Amino acid sequence: MKTTHGIVYAAVLGSLAGFSSAVSAADLTVGAFGGIWEKSLRECAVAPFEAATGKTVEVVLGAPAQWMNQIAATPDKPALDVIFMPTDNAYEVVNRGLADKFTLETVPNMAELTPYYAEIGEGFGVAHNYGAMGIVYNKETVPEPPKSWEEFINGTIEGKWRASIPSINYPGALSVNIWNMSQLNGGGVDNIEPGLAVIKKMQDSGNLDFWADPNQVLNGLQSGDIDVAMYWDGRAWAFIDDGHTEEFGYLNPTPGSVPAVTWIQKVKNGSPLAWEFINMTLSAKVQGCFGSKMRYGVGNSKAEIDPAVAPEITPFDQLVFPPFKEITPKQSAWIETWNKTIGR
Repeated sequence: MKTTHGIVYAAVLGSLAGFSSAVSAADLTVGAFGGIWEKSLRECAVAPFEAATGKTVEVVLGAPAQWMNQIAATPDKPALDVIFMPTDNAYEVVNRGLADKFTLETVPNMAELTPYYAEIGEGFGVAHNYGAMGIVYNKETVPEPPKSWEEFINGTIEGKWRASIPSINYPGALSVNIWNMSQLNGGGVDNIEPGLAVIKKMQDSGNLDFWADPNQVLNGLQSGDIDVAMYWDGRAWAFIDDGHTEEFGYLNPTPGSVPAVTWIQKVKNGSPLAWEFINMTLSAKVQGCFGSKMRYGVGNSKAEIDPAVAPEITPFDQLVFPPFKEITPKQSAWIETWNKTIGR
């Protein structure tokens, strides 16, 4: 299973009982995502925190729904102290009363965050990082890539290329597909029919595939099964820089790319040590390290990104932010409507 912003959810490790006993020896337990995300977190945040404090941190891989249920099962002594959450799930954490409120006293580095990222959680978490959903394309078969989402839609319908977009089974599809396509075509959070109609038209053209796993996109591009796809900036550039600069390219179509924003949250009744970890994780140094390794944008406005990858990170002014909080309660209805209109 996988998140917004190009972020992979690792498979759930073990049973709840095994999980609890496995992490009890650590001073702090952090729920995070797998793959390069986990590696970057360990190198940029966990290792320096352990070195500075002498405390131990257990990084536990899993999925947001699992974490929320585990925390809710033992709210007075939660199994996790810190969690990284996609926006949709982060609001649910807040709504269920599972998060503690941030203050400048507990998290001084919050003052260095870009205002939007500091305020997104209304105090119950802040944005740690983001990935933007733009376009990755085959330079040979798509010599003139779509510079706007309108061109992407029309070019797919007209058969200029074989395209792929996230399916409803992919976390983040609600905002990057349903909301984005709707607001681009006269709809919005209260009217998703225009967006679904456009997606259906692309589907009916026979030139559109859906992906639920980001590896499908890269495999499809390399095999020639697809020519262009909606894809996360960081993952696209990592792929391109890994020996594919002549074959593939990436761009953010106008009027902008929708980001997947990952929050960091302090679990209610979790260890007070979590505040120190969170504050360090949000420091300019740690954020710069993480953003450089992941090719993701970060919340700290003073973070210094490696100049070699800085141009590959979508800047704030090229992002289009959905009304995430308004989308959250509509998720079930949107998924049901998608399944009826587009299919599973």
